[in-house]
Amino acid sequence: MAIAKFWSPFGFLALIPLGYWLGGAWTYLLLGVLPAALAGGDWLLGAEPPLASDTAPIGHRLLPWLYIPLQLVEIVWAGWVIAQPSTDLVTAIGLTLSTGLAAGVFGFLAAHEMIHSRHPAERLYGLAMLTGVLYLPFAIAHVHGHHRRPATHDDPATARRGESLYAFWVRSVIGQAREAWAFETQRLTRAGRSGFGNRMLAYFAVEAACVILVGAISGRALAFFLAESALSILLLESFNYVAHYGLVRRRQANGRLEPLGPKHSWNSVRRMNNASLFNMGRHADHHRFSARPYNELEVLDGGAQLPCGYAGVILMALIPPLWRRVMDPRVDAVMADAPAGGALGDPRAIGRADAAAA
Repeated sequence: MAIAKFWSPFGFLALIPLGYWLGGAWTYLLLGVLPAALAGGDWLLGAEPPLASDTAPIGHRLLPWLYIPLQLVEIVWAGWVIAQPSTDLVTAIGLTLSTGLAAGVFGFLAAHEMIHSRHPAERLYGLAMLTGVLYLPFAIAHVHGHHRRPATHDDPATARRGESLYAFWVRSVIGQAREAWAFETQRLTRAGRSGFGNRMLAYFAVEAACVILVGAISGRALAFFLAESALSILLLESFNYVAHYGLVRRRQANGRLEPLGPKHSWNSVRRMNNASLFNMGRHADHHRFSARPYNELEVLDGGAQLPCGYAGVILMALIPPLWRRVMDPRVDAVMADAPAGGALGDPRAIGRADAAAA
């Protein structure tokens, strides 16, 4: 069955309680296995064939439905374990890092699938997962900000050519929070409603309540909750960094941005990457039809291709000189081959032109 290839996130999540059961340094098991499995699997299994017709739409939808509650239960369980005075520091750190890794990769991907849904219940489901990592504003900034203007210098979630991953983390997190607040303010103004309908205020209240509740139960559990959330957010923003790095839509002679195309998103056709990451490598098609379920995403011709899967490039991005050496020439090649008609030829000048036009 085609659905079987997407079950690996559950296996990776199971490594966390397995590591705890084995004890001690085994709690770091996921940290060693996941990058090696994803990067090694991409190398061993190679590229995937074009998308076959979907034969089990309900079954495919079941996977994020199942994964989110399991991830949330794992977060609660790990926090409870760490709150116990008998839990040693090695185990506590191992559980925190492993939980943050799983939530930041698979938890966020499942939540991402849900917040793009046309069904309100599924969007609430996605918000539940985002609550577990204290990043509810992402639901607004991503859907109403990033998907409106990806591959532009107005989008805080699009990494610029030459920008390091570490600088991007700060700019993206702050920029998306501002963007989400601005969107909510404008939405309420257009509707003639008061600020009490601002979802950002509601999200802040929910996150603050979670922090206060966990802190009242245990200081150790609170430290775990804050740390695993921070790690999860940094991992999500690392995906954002890679997804559009350096790719910018040109401003045409009429002053408008060129339409978003396959060359404005970095894609991966690696078999292991897409099987484990809910087809995240078919990123260009996700931007073409954001509500399209992950199992129906297609490989688009002419898309910008990463040199390896997402695991490999994120590890590479942690070393900025290596990242730039590998990716900047690819950015320049993609931009040089972009459709003619834009007002600018040098991709490094596009940001200045956009700022002037604004």
